[in-house]
Amino acid sequence: MNWIPRSFLLFCCVIAVGIGLHVLAPKAFAAEEAGGWRSTFDLVMRWLNFAILTFIIVKYAKTPIKNFLDEKKEEIARQLNKIEQEKETAEQQIRETRTALEESKVRFADLKQRIVEDGEKKKQELIEDARQESKILLESARKKIDHRFIEAKKDFKLELAEMAISLAVERLPKEITEKDRQKWIDDFIASVTAK
Repeated sequence: MNWIPRSFLLFCCVIAVGIGLHVLAPKAFAAEEAGGWRSTFDLVMRWLNFAILTFIIVKYAKTPIKNFLDEKKEEIARQLNKIEQEKETAEQQIRETRTALEESKVRFADLKQRIVEDGEKKKQELIEDARQESKILLESARKKIDHRFIEAKKDFKLELAEMAISLAVERLPKEITEKDRQKWIDDFIASVTAK
């Protein structure tokens, strides 16, 4: 799996040379005053060191760097997949929650309707029960009144009878004569003998 192109490696080498020259240039300029050959020697040695360094990096560090970059690439891919799966899971949960919310709204409306209907039925039942109970109470009251009226009539008749008897007991002895008494005795004897 050679996914790092050679032009990229060449570009990295050029960048490394540029950085090396920039860092090591002040020392090389200080050495120029010693003689004319020294600057050429320093330049050749820099290029030689750079070539050796580049060769060592390409030869020995290429595979570890490549492996490191491959591992990072795979790790990032795994993280992206994991995040994508988490996103899908979250979206699914959101859809399920919305569906459950809609269903609960429908169930709530049905429940509310049933409660109202049950309340109306209970109300009608209570009203009907109250009517029946009031009819029963009225009927019971009428019967009590009729019974008391009958009792009052009976009491009145008894009282009237008692008053009549007491009046009769009081007045009859004054009104009955000996002739009336004899007639009753004769009537009584005649009725007993007739039987």
